Amino acid sequence: MTARARLGIAIAAVAVWAGITVWVGVWQAGHGALGDLVSRQVNYASPLAALFLLLVCRGLRWNDVGLNGPRPAASVWLLWPIALYIAVFAGVALLTQKPAMPALAFIAINTAFVGLSEELAFRGVLWGAARKALAFWPGVLLVSALFGSIHLLNVFITGQLGDAAIQALNAFLSGFGYLALRVRTRSLLPMIVGHWLWDLAVFLGSADPNRHVAGGGSTSLLYAAALVAPIALYGLWLLRKPEYRDADDSLGDASAKP
Repeated sequence: MTARARLGIAIAAVAVWAGITVWVGVWQAGHGALGDLVSRQVNYASPLAALFLLLVCRGLRWNDVGLNGPRPAASVWLLWPIALYIAVFAGVALLTQKPAMPALAFIAINTAFVGLSEELAFRGVLWGAARKALAFWPGVLLVSALFGSIHLLNVFITGQLGDAAIQALNAFLSGFGYLALRVRTRSLLPMIVGHWLWDLAVFLGSADPNRHVAGGGSTSLLYAAALVAPIALYGLWLLRKPEYRDADDSLGDASAKP
């Protein structure tokens, strides 16, 4: 399979993934009830979509999508600025909002599934193909742009185009940071956890979950951009040197610099 052919298949697989995510979400929740879906029941859309991608990877023998531990292990410490950012955000949220335990449990479960599913789709399947078919920065822009634009599909669940646009902007900017950590750690696992905790913190910070979904909210575009700008800038800083961008995920060694 050529690199360009793989990229085309990866984009098609992510399109099917998006269809599963939206269709199952609409079927479960109906229009305008995304917050209820996340806080009152288990959302089956994300795990089903993730399962589809795992089957694709297994069937096509794509073993370089990052489902391995950080290489080298010390590279996981690169997440500490984002971890601190999430901790502060979550702390403020818990001080100002006090969600009931059943809702908190559902939110934690559902955001964990979202973190797994979205990281597997974009920093796993899509990046695994783009990094071989395209030059580095065009690949980064493609993955981040698709990660942002896919959030526009939330309009089919919420019916709120403005909110979906804000979510798309947030996802596009944060995607640079997420992908940088994927590249530097050579693993999906740290960002699956980081993505989950970020979405959890964002949900906890919303008094009305139906007006504030993971990756965005009902506030202004300026506020949305400012919220995730530190993540984007940190990602660009992590990728500042060419030697930080040339690790081959298909290699079994742990020679990449942390």
